[in-house]
Amino acid sequence: MVTVSYSYKNREFVNLEDSIMNQIAESGRRMLFALLEPIHEVIVQENGKIRICLDERPNIELEGFSAPVKHQIECTLRGEELEYY
Repeated sequence: MVTVSYSYKNREFVNLEDSIMNQIAESGRRMLFALLEPIHEVIVQENGKIRICLDERPNIELEGFSAPVKHQIECTLRGEELEYY
């Protein structure tokens, strides 16, 4: 199972308090899963977390994924050609 959460100033949010921000966050989750659809079969076998950090330098952190799957996710997010192991 893969979970997606947002982080801001070292606080993690699964649901944001503001309803408009929560709608934007949910839209971001759907877009992320749509982007990762080509490797869906690989991802669902993992038990990881995708954290979207919204601090001064926004980034995406991957936790709990095996090294090959983490590499596949990173390649997909960068738009690089997928390498299968």
